[in-house]
Amino acid sequence: MDLIIEQGGHTTPLKLADGIHLVGRAPQSSVRLTDPQVSGRHARLRVDGSRLFVSDLGSLNGTELDGSPILPAQGELEVPPGSTLILGGVTLRRSLDPASPQDNADNMTIHGTYDPASGVSPAAGSRIMGALSGLFELLTAEDDSLEDKACAFISELVSADRIVMLEDSGEGTTLEKVGSWTRTKEATADVLLSSNIVSRVMAGRTSVLLRDVREASSPPSESMLALNLCSAMAVPLFDNRRVRGILYVDTAQPGTFFGEVELQILTATANAVGVKLHNRSLDRELATASRIQRALLPSALPIVSGYELHARLDMCRAVGGDLYHAMTRNRDTLLVAVGDVAGKGIPAALAMSACMLLISTLGEISSQVDAIVNLIHRQLWENLAPEQFITLFLGELDPETGALTYVNAGHEPPLIARANGRLDRLGPTGPPVALLPDSQWIMEQATLEPGDLLAFFSDGIPEATLDGEDFLGLQTLRDTLASGKGRPLDRICDEAFSSVRDFLKGNPPSDDVTLMLLRRTPS
Repeated sequence: MDLIIEQGGHTTPLKLADGIHLVGRAPQSSVRLTDPQVSGRHARLRVDGSRLFVSDLGSLNGTELDGSPILPAQGELEVPPGSTLILGGVTLRRSLDPASPQDNADNMTIHGTYDPASGVSPAAGSRIMGALSGLFELLTAEDDSLEDKACAFISELVSADRIVMLEDSGEGTTLEKVGSWTRTKEATADVLLSSNIVSRVMAGRTSVLLRDVREASSPPSESMLALNLCSAMAVPLFDNRRVRGILYVDTAQPGTFFGEVELQILTATANAVGVKLHNRSLDRELATASRIQRALLPSALPIVSGYELHARLDMCRAVGGDLYHAMTRNRDTLLVAVGDVAGKGIPAALAMSACMLLISTLGEISSQVDAIVNLIHRQLWENLAPEQFITLFLGELDPETGALTYVNAGHEPPLIARANGRLDRLGPTGPPVALLPDSQWIMEQATLEPGDLLAFFSDGIPEATLDGEDFLGLQTLRDTLASGKGRPLDRICDEAFSSVRDFLKGNPPSDDVTLMLLRRTPS
């Protein structure tokens, strides 16, 4: 088993026999490394014929396989040919195994390679700079045909007959053709790459060059003969996290042979496209997450005789941490909830989704609101990240009497605009959910009289701010509620949201904004 050790600016070959090899700074290590970032007993390598396995032994600075951390609990992981191990400050590279007889017939000798981390030559840099405006236009375009357009863009940089982009659909999945360009404008046939090339590009993140197909140590395949190819290149689509595919280029033009400059140009372009593809996939995943999250909100609010109910939630990002819910329970009471997860983005959205599902599920149980909050807390305390918590107002309304039994777990106090002009607050009755392990909540009760208007809201309204120093506060919302007598709830809600927009002077809000209104109709 051949490895290469890179430490302290020096490269040393290493040949390992079958068996177990301890790696570290300890004197008894069979592979002793002197770098101070390497632990005494850092990792273990096991060679089994043509297979290599690695396991981390609880090292201080960790072990990585092709950029992914290895946890001690994972046990042994296989190290494919061409892979890179990082142990503290030392790099171990596994050499690529010689091509096996079973490889594709086009498994020919590679005439040149290029490591993207080594920089580009002045000649390649000059040509890349000349195409920079076109590359920028390509990468900023919002277009689902990015793959084909990228291949067409590359055709302007190198003299090619075929350009094909292959991409996986996730780590460990098969490469599939996602884009192509041909000089003749004809559809490309399937591209069969040798395992040698694929291993170098995918596992080693290395660009490879077949300068002259006819100089290969093994004869060209029938497909290469049929195409009469002269030269070919294959480079990684690297997205700064992993290699997600391969960009392949070939030519059959007599006397046209690719060189190191073309290989570097193609590699630099592929890296930029790889990042764009990664960002686009994230955008799509985020859009899907947004649709799922919004689907968790009530599609329609329940109709309760003698009451009006309206709600609106505007997320400041594609996904958010605010929530609201309203559902009738089996004894014809109305369960209402408004909450806000600490933090933003995907983590907050996941916590919001979990809380919504718990409210929906537990709301079907004939329990008091304090018991429901306690169950939600127990589940989320065990599963949320330590820095996450949720402010939550959960109330149950008896429509017959107007009695609202509630728990306010650290949420913004809802406001009741009374028909007689008084304004009441429903303050906290305990800490936020999942903030402290042994939290308890007190149930309180308020009564909605005919004509009273109850407003539940998130801190996106009072804490709306442009500079982090001047905040909107609650006075505008109080005035809006006080003047809402007899007005439709959707108009009142729109006015409250308009006050936030006006205060921010058209700038996007920095937090989600939620408002739910419940009014008991006048007698």
